[in-house]
Amino acid sequence: MALLVGNVAWSREDAAVRRALSERLGVPAARLRRVEMVRRSLDGRRRPPRWMSTWKVEVDDGLEAEILARRPPGVRRYTERDEARRGRLSLPARRWRGPGRPIVVGAGPAGLFAAWRLAEAGAPVLLLERGDPVEERQRRVRRFLRHGELDPESNLLFGEGGAGTFSDGKIYTRRRDGEVGWILRVLVEHGADPAILEEGWAHIGTDRIREILPRMRAALVGRGAEIRFRAAVADLLVEERRCVGVRLADGEEIAGSPVLVAPGHSARDTWAMLVAAGARAVQRPIRVGVRVEHPQKRIDLARYGRPRGELPAASYRLRSHPPGGRVRAAHTFCMCPGGTVVPATNHPGRVVVNGMSFSRRASWWANSAVVAEVPVSDYDDPADPLAGVRYQDALERAAFAAGGGAFRAPAQRLVDFLDGRVTADLPRVSYPRGVTPADLRAILPEPVAVALAAAFRHFDRRLPGFICEEAVLIAPESRTTSPVRFLRDEAGASPTVAGLHVLGEGAGYAGGIASAALDGLRAAEAILAAPATRPLSGR
Repeated sequence: MALLVGNVAWSREDAAVRRALSERLGVPAARLRRVEMVRRSLDGRRRPPRWMSTWKVEVDDGLEAEILARRPPGVRRYTERDEARRGRLSLPARRWRGPGRPIVVGAGPAGLFAAWRLAEAGAPVLLLERGDPVEERQRRVRRFLRHGELDPESNLLFGEGGAGTFSDGKIYTRRRDGEVGWILRVLVEHGADPAILEEGWAHIGTDRIREILPRMRAALVGRGAEIRFRAAVADLLVEERRCVGVRLADGEEIAGSPVLVAPGHSARDTWAMLVAAGARAVQRPIRVGVRVEHPQKRIDLARYGRPRGELPAASYRLRSHPPGGRVRAAHTFCMCPGGTVVPATNHPGRVVVNGMSFSRRASWWANSAVVAEVPVSDYDDPADPLAGVRYQDALERAAFAAGGGAFRAPAQRLVDFLDGRVTADLPRVSYPRGVTPADLRAILPEPVAVALAAAFRHFDRRLPGFICEEAVLIAPESRTTSPVRFLRDEAGASPTVAGLHVLGEGAGYAGGIASAALDGLRAAEAILAAPATRPLSGR
């Protein structure tokens, strides 16, 4: 039998850990048959900062009952759910029973893991991706970052791996489902650091993600899947309110069912296509704001109280809820310690920013999105499910104009934003396309600007030094969430177009690599568990 023991100071010395566990459990270390670390995280609130850990401890049956009866703090019985979270339990055995060929549109986390699970079950999956495989995609991204040459189909958002390929690569999620452990295990099997199974704030890094994707691609093909790149889907083939295939941008028609569309949070043309094909969608509130960038050493000092030394680059997660409801709530999002701010757009004439980091997180800067709530009442048409797209687009166009073109971003010192001054001179920043001094209050919607100002003052009380001369705001961070949600029935399918499943961030059901992958996995599970579908028409 085994116990779960949490909040234990971690040490590299096994003997020290066993002593700490025996003291917590109140039994001699010799009676602990086997100990295994489950999770580790750095507690930056302590002085000095300290690694804390959670352990699986195997003991004799009678001893387990004795320990639990004494109720030591942070101790409980280790369960199958704990094992599942670590990727140690297999998913139910499934076999593909459909007569047709499932089509998955989009090779981001949701589409990739949906295709993976279907192929694992023996389905002859066709995976279609509008962008390039990651090797060619990297070359196109480099040309964009260096020369401003944007390929609308293959960029920091579109292509193999989706937007997560060029991001911080964080793979933690607030969900604690057993399937998350399975997803992490698949990533480890294809090159991710095994430490992600133990780290409380697991992170891969964009450099590692680019190594993992080709291995997963080869494994998918080895399972019988077909993968086609530069295969943008322009329309769905719908007969009698049932999706029976897709039409590509070059006119080719491909029969298949079910059709799983994982559009990502920026595929606005795909959303419009889905709505036109009859998929029912509703407006969704979003959050928009800016990226705030500091020297990483300032964040280290604020979090650790001293230079970090061998500790990892410090991070933070902050929220602001002003009382009374007159000022909107705001929070940090996708904080990138040791990272860079990047131009994450797929549209000419728009500026959008995001954060990215490599596995070592060795950049001189730290950045985070700070975003405020935008309710659907701010949109221009309460009846149009795509009204939120226009809200985002207007902000991104205004930012492009304020930046002066060439994907330069408008920027302002944080202290000047709070004092209502246009910044005269900007310090060096990580954003590769360059920044232009601007009044961000003239670009951001007023309720958002007011909420951000209140949030910055609150954050400075929580993290002293957050407001400083070196802090720079780069705008806009406008695509943290999808402004549209496609409705789904209990089986995860569209209630208005049979055989159609819309997945992941672009469907309005996820918010990051792990949660999008989980949504794709669950869609595949629902399809595999359902009765066999009827044959397609003779297209």
